[in-house]
Amino acid sequence: MLNKLIELFLKFPGIGPRQAKRFAYFLAGEDEKFRKNLAELILEIKNEIKQCSSCYRFHQSKAEQCNICSSLNRDKNLLMLVEKDVDLENIERGGVYNGRYFVLGGTISLTSKSSNLKFKELFNKVKEEKPEEIILALSATVEGENTSRYIEKILEPLKIKITRLGRGLSTGTELEYSDSETIANALKNRK
Repeated sequence: MLNKLIELFLKFPGIGPRQAKRFAYFLAGEDEKFRKNLAELILEIKNEIKQCSSCYRFHQSKAEQCNICSSLNRDKNLLMLVEKDVDLENIERGGVYNGRYFVLGGTISLTSKSSNLKFKELFNKVKEEKPEEIILALSATVEGENTSRYIEKILEPLKIKITRLGRGLSTGTELEYSDSETIANALKNRK
């Protein structure tokens, strides 16, 4: 049973074998009340959390759209593409961007199948909403770079200005771990 639990934890993003073992042993040492509460929360997550019908961000609301997409105070001419929800949250925390978002669901992997990426949804959204500028805010990694190039290629027929974050971000850096000032500089220096 412990090995099965470790295998499940290994499927979590950013979790390696040592961390997965720590989680499994931690749970083995916790009391039944804690484990039961955790199991109930995991089972309820799909009932409480929705994916925004516009940007694909996960949010806790009864509404189809998240608070960002439904806000009238957001600049509809700017659309920032991010890999995952935590990237969006980090940019929001910085308070320097007031446009809309689109959560792609990851990047094109060089080693495994990337089946949950939302390229078709992105193309349809851009075609329908016609933002003036799309900002590619993907990680400064090989996968992020390849995904950015692919997005530029599929959106090329729509003739919309596409920019990338300036390289205030180091190559190999994941957006999720960047501080607010670095994100602000990258936004300001986008090309």
